[in-house]
Amino acid sequence: MRYLRSRAGWLVAGLAAPLALAGGLAGLAPASAATAAPCVSLTGAPPFVPSNTDNTFTGVTEISPCDVWAAGFDLSGGADRSLTEHWDGSAWTQFPAPSPGPDGSVLEDVRAISSNDVWAVGSFADSSGQHTLALHWDGSQWSQVPSFSPAGTFSQFRAVRAASTNDVWAVGSSFSNATGFQTLIEHWNGTQWSQVTSPNPGGSSTNNTLTGLAVTSTSNAWAVGTSSTATADHTLILRWNGTQWSQVTSPTPDGNDQLRSASATSASNAWAVGASTDGSKTLILHWNGTSWNQVTSPSPTGSNNLFGVAATSASNAWAVGFTGPGTLILAWNGKKWAKVPSPAGDQLNSVYAISASNAWAVGDALAGGVRQPLAIHCC
Repeated sequence: MRYLRSRAGWLVAGLAAPLALAGGLAGLAPASAATAAPCVSLTGAPPFVPSNTDNTFTGVTEISPCDVWAAGFDLSGGADRSLTEHWDGSAWTQFPAPSPGPDGSVLEDVRAISSNDVWAVGSFADSSGQHTLALHWDGSQWSQVPSFSPAGTFSQFRAVRAASTNDVWAVGSSFSNATGFQTLIEHWNGTQWSQVTSPNPGGSSTNNTLTGLAVTSTSNAWAVGTSSTATADHTLILRWNGTQWSQVTSPTPDGNDQLRSASATSASNAWAVGASTDGSKTLILHWNGTSWNQVTSPSPTGSNNLFGVAATSASNAWAVGFTGPGTLILAWNGKKWAKVPSPAGDQLNSVYAISASNAWAVGDALAGGVRQPLAIHCC
């Protein structure tokens, strides 16, 4: 058995490829009409497509305008394989990345500390189950770095963030028949990955998953996800204070909500995004230094979900996902969230921003019946 990610949340399935997502850069719409977004236009070049099967980008990170990494997975040979591509300012190029599991390997997130210090995380599957996967780029190649997977569980990383080269966090979940889904948090100290104790509200009768992570310093980090009972999903937010992870009260405004991603610029400015469990409404929460509160966010007609968020200041943030289905981009101008024009595609899974005029978003789009990776740049 293996647990996989789907648009609706988490599911348990047989050992098979996860839902594959992907796309091309077609139909880019100008963003000049969007008052909430100071960028001039959405630009970019189609990512390299490694096969004629489904591919997707799930994470993106930028070191400089000519040094951008995207990570995801490629469905080839009947099993998903790790996918990493690099933008050099003019074109995307695929770089080989370890795919250790004969039954599949996926990357869920990527984060750069410098040009020769980049982490990508996810999971791989073999005959014994599903295990956490951590890959490191040293400036010349990607290598697998051993990471911890709790014994007797199916484990997965969903997000990675760093305070420094010797202070890196990865979060996800592990599943066993005895405990259900439990939060999983690991820390890299420059030498090895080690599990750090993390709260699991409700104990074994509640499924707890972590899907998003934000780090601003060695003593301030956030992990977000979902705590699910037999009757409803509740937002789950944990905070690191330099010593331990603790649960922080967070609203579940629709009574059935999930969180997917987090971003923070300081100890008093953090965002968490997701959606109502039925997928009808976007959900955005804000931390003001004292409490988490819901902030009104657009929910266009149809299905809506937010998968990624990136903030650069108190007056600038981006959130991405899907609506309809179709790509969805929201922008925060310091006063309100507004929908901005977005390219044709299926969905956006991640966003990384350096400033109000420099942001990357990645996901997938359907082209010729096959999903291909999608990458757009707001500049």
